[in-house]
Amino acid sequence: MEIKLDQNSLPADQQHIRFQIVLQELYGIWHEGIYIADEDIFKVNDDIWYDLWSEIVRWEPINREAGTPN
Repeated sequence: MEIKLDQNSLPADQQHIRFQIVLQELYGIWHEGIYIADEDIFKVNDDIWYDLWSEIVRWEPINREAGTPN
């Protein structure tokens, strides 16, 4: 289930998610990562992360418990 971003639809902190960024939306490219609430970022790894409000178009949950590795 795709979820569009607004203040009422944010994922839980450390939740595993699939998401699309603005520049790749038209190509159907999705990324996987976790949501870091105190920084408002979707993090793929230590080097790759995306700002929630300027780069993310949509997200959907991945059925995985918070804190478990990808």
